[in-house]
Amino acid sequence: MLYEMFRFKLLVLFILFANVIYSQVGIGTVSPDASAILELQSTERGFLLPQLSTIQREAINSPASGLQVYDITTNSIWYYNGLYWVNTLAMASPGDIKSGIQSNDHSGWILLNGRPFSSLSTNQQAIASLLGLSGNLPDATNAYLTQNGNAIASVLGDNTTVLTQSNLPNVTFNGTAASAGGHAHTATSSSSGDHTHSGSTSSSGNHNHTGTTTTSGNHSHGLPVDFSANNAFWPISPVSVAGFTVPGSASTNSSGNHVHSLNVNSNGAHTHSLTINSNGAHTHSLTVNSSGTHSHSVTVSSGGTATPINIAPKSLSVNMFIYLGL
Repeated sequence: MLYEMFRFKLLVLFILFANVIYSQVGIGTVSPDASAILELQSTERGFLLPQLSTIQREAINSPASGLQVYDITTNSIWYYNGLYWVNTLAMASPGDIKSGIQSNDHSGWILLNGRPFSSLSTNQQAIASLLGLSGNLPDATNAYLTQNGNAIASVLGDNTTVLTQSNLPNVTFNGTAASAGGHAHTATSSSSGDHTHSGSTSSSGNHNHTGTTTTSGNHSHGLPVDFSANNAFWPISPVSVAGFTVPGSASTNSSGNHVHSLNVNSNGAHTHSLTINSNGAHTHSLTVNSSGTHSHSVTVSSGGTATPINIAPKSLSVNMFIYLGL
């Protein structure tokens, strides 16, 4: 009898053990879902996860991927993804970026304000390092998110620009300088080496010219008869003086360099041709007279001051955060 009872109990234990190994377990139900190894059903109670503080959770040795606990420090469910703990309250992965009107860190979201890593928790520093960050957090102040091919999390560029001449349209500025009445301009021309200048002078009305002639070497001059008292000379060739023809002429011989004064009398308007010979490098002053109103070509300045132009568009002011967990 005792033997039979023992065999019965052993059979029951075997059946129960086999059921645990090969079947699903249902609590509150006799027909658990085929896809679940354990199904809980209740209209009055819930499933309670192990409750740990953040320190206790982080102290779990070699947590399995998918391990879940309720963190009583953050009042949220956490799970381990094989690399680090993830807060389900945030529903974010480390490295996610978001904008918000919060002014400080919250629920694992860290304000990107350029502060040093030393302000972060040990876990946050470790996650930041895994993301390739070091030293300081990026400073997102006045920065815009863009995928521009630069280093991830780098903040580059400026929100202002200064236009250069090459940025301007191809426009020619013209202007006119006003002038009233006749006026004169003075210019200076420079010349180098021996050269000759030719020109002409114009004169109107009766006038006299006085000049000096210079001669070099022995030469002679034809001399008319001087009819002043006791100074008459017969010319060698016939000469007509005051209606009289005087035969013969006289000449004077001069030896060496000397100077003759020459007075030229002119009656009526006439023109003289003038040739100026110059030896050696020299400069001439030139005066140009202009009569009547006229205009000059001028260069017009744009008047710019290279003031930077703000190219930032109209925007909503928010803060930028990166998720690094707690």
